[in-house]
Amino acid sequence: MNKYSSSIKYGVIAGIIMFVIILMIYFINVNKLAGFLPMIAYVPLIFAMIWGGITIRREQGGFKDYGQAFLTVFIISITATVLFDTLNFTLYKVIDPQIPVIIKAKVIENTGEWMEKLGSTDEKTEEALQRIKDQDFTPTIKSQLIRYASSAVIGAIFSALIGLFVNRPDDRPVVKTYE
Repeated sequence: MNKYSSSIKYGVIAGIIMFVIILMIYFINVNKLAGFLPMIAYVPLIFAMIWGGITIRREQGGFKDYGQAFLTVFIISITATVLFDTLNFTLYKVIDPQIPVIIKAKVIENTGEWMEKLGSTDEKTEEALQRIKDQDFTPTIKSQLIRYASSAVIGAIFSALIGLFVNRPDDRPVVKTYE
């Protein structure tokens, strides 16, 4: 096994848990995919980055430097988000291609209600709703590549912060794993 196989393992676990959360939201109420609720799927990723980073640090007896800590945590992040984003793409394109239509309708409804509450003029409301109606919510290869890139950038930022935390010295005894 290579030295980052544990990072990949934690990333795969996090990616699967993230997708299971999205599936639960989908089965409970598909309209909830249009709001902020799906963001809770990223909580297991943050947990896996911290827990996995600390566990790997203990298994290795510490990291040589910050770069190794960062890379360990970043591999967890990138593995999880690539898996999650790919499974999400499959859900939206293959399993249920009606999800983008449902989400678009819910976004239009929510935007209309939100602009009404803000006291927006009918003209401004109709203009905003028309922009949403003109958008295609169906994922494409281009949008998927953009999603992978943005996941990598955001993952790098979080990895930089979490890497600082998991790189600290540990007073606990080293736990060696044998293969």
